[in-house]
Amino acid sequence: MSQENVIEISNLKKTYGSDEVIAGLAFSVKKGEIFSLLGPDGSGKTSTIEILVGLSKPSEGEISILGFNTKSTIEMREIKKLIGFLPQEFRTHDNLTVKENIQFWGKMYDNMIETPEILSILNLEEKANTRYKHLTPSFKKRVGLAIAFVNNPEIVFLDEPTAGLDQFAKREVWDIIKKFNKEGKTIFITTNDAIEPQAIADRVAIIHKGIMKDIGTPIELIDRFSSGNKIIIKSPTEQARLKAIEILQSACPLEILHDEIIITSEEITLLEILEKLDKAKVRYSDIITQKPTLNDVFITLTGETLIKK
Repeated sequence: MSQENVIEISNLKKTYGSDEVIAGLAFSVKKGEIFSLLGPDGSGKTSTIEILVGLSKPSEGEISILGFNTKSTIEMREIKKLIGFLPQEFRTHDNLTVKENIQFWGKMYDNMIETPEILSILNLEEKANTRYKHLTPSFKKRVGLAIAFVNNPEIVFLDEPTAGLDQFAKREVWDIIKKFNKEGKTIFITTNDAIEPQAIADRVAIIHKGIMKDIGTPIELIDRFSSGNKIIIKSPTEQARLKAIEILQSACPLEILHDEIIITSEEITLLEILEKLDKAKVRYSDIITQKPTLNDVFITLTGETLIKK
């Protein structure tokens, strides 16, 4: 992968009245990488991506995309020829078929990928003559991806591309994204799902309340901010949970989340936890060990979780 930066952002700010939704973001994206902007709803992700694709203007800051300055109207027109975009709330023509929708959008560009090819890449051949309104959410998302990539762009911006999909459908979308990336496409993704950047991203920037908290590869961030495996204890009753907390809180730090007791400390092993609970005859319905995730990193950096339950 080339080390050339195809996106460079410096001191990016966006305000709506007195509300600052982006507070001085600065980062770059390398040619050919999958770059993820990770943060909860309301963190400034969509505002950032809308500025990058020219749907919104920044209040302050400098942005360069593929060597063009986004402040120039003429240069922004050139940028739009070279990028693709899938908005979070994607809509297209309900009464057109999948093939007709792809052709409708593709004809707006000089560099359109042939319709049979894009249908094949997205595994949409069997739905080619199905009206868009009759598709499942998973297939609608694929049509959105097809349209985002139909102009054979150098950079594709995807705003929460797997939002609302089940895990199987998410993995299908990830496979499609990785397929395009292997062809040399630079992919910029926003997400509030910590698993997504771990599954496909080369680097991830963590954003919270418009502020970038850190940036690096998923492994770098996990190694930097998380220690040891996570142990999750699930209790069958409130009484059992309170008893387990009483037994364990003097031995290690605990995090309480609904009916779960979460331990990430290296001060105690799983065997020691089991011995303490068994000795005190504390019942538990399940004990799970998990490796740290980017959600754990986000909690460490912000004191909050990515997705509110």
